[in-house]
Amino acid sequence: MENTHKKKKPWFGFTEDVIFGEIMSNKNFCKHVLQGLVPEIEIRDIHYLQKQRKIADPEHPKQKAVILDILVEDVDGNLYDFEMQRADKKDLGWRMRYYASKMDQRYTLKKGSTYRNLKCCYVIFLCMFDPQGRHRIKSSYHLYEDSDKTDRLNDGLTKIIINAKGIPNDENQVTLNLVKLMNDEPVQDDPYFEEAQAKIKEFNEDPEWSDYIMDYEEKILEREQDAREEGLIKGREEGKEEGFKEGIVYGIHNLITIMRDYGENNQRILQRLKQKYGSDFTDEQLENFLKQN
Repeated sequence: MENTHKKKKPWFGFTEDVIFGEIMSNKNFCKHVLQGLVPEIEIRDIHYLQKQRKIADPEHPKQKAVILDILVEDVDGNLYDFEMQRADKKDLGWRMRYYASKMDQRYTLKKGSTYRNLKCCYVIFLCMFDPQGRHRIKSSYHLYEDSDKTDRLNDGLTKIIINAKGIPNDENQVTLNLVKLMNDEPVQDDPYFEEAQAKIKEFNEDPEWSDYIMDYEEKILEREQDAREEGLIKGREEGKEEGFKEGIVYGIHNLITIMRDYGENNQRILQRLKQKYGSDFTDEQLENFLKQN
């Protein structure tokens, strides 16, 4: 009997890497979201917006570089970094600290300036998990005196965590709408989010776009699985860690090849390598793999 059950086509929502970059690259939408997340300041306009912005120190190539998902600068010089976090790696605080330090190093203070010239910096992590287990949708962090939480040291840095699994409390509507979008829930009565949802729907209904994303995700997953399996086999055969790493290297080269076949640039490929293999190899080693391929 012929099988009439068709495989359900996957839905690629706001949190998927490609979709997230495309939607957040819209200046009007990005400004709308930012104003909702930081209502205490007026964001008059966006001066600069770039996705997948790499920050590295060429004079210290062994230092760990970062690739920011979405980097924004408003017309007043304030900086904002949006990061989508789909998996809990138990390092949010450390990661946010390092990202902020790189932004300070690269953008916020020019030679000859005083510390009073530092602009405000907002590091915003959108999480598909509850990192603190407190069920809060929005958590903002600043620097306070240990014994007196009313004594705040103003350093211009704000760290914001948006928890897509949180319970609504006193958040404004833009923040709640953002969480709905992260969870693929419909958002109404907000033209910015309605336009974003329409664009996401358009991407998914476009055969070329949806097939591209699906093939891209599947091929990368296959390469990552190949790397793990190859490493396990070689590790068993040789009975040592070098065998495992040799297999991982094999998978890394395959992963680089497939991402290049899909038109990804070196920055994007390097970001993926660091996310998946940063615990096994240094940044310099991963960059060398990229050069060798």
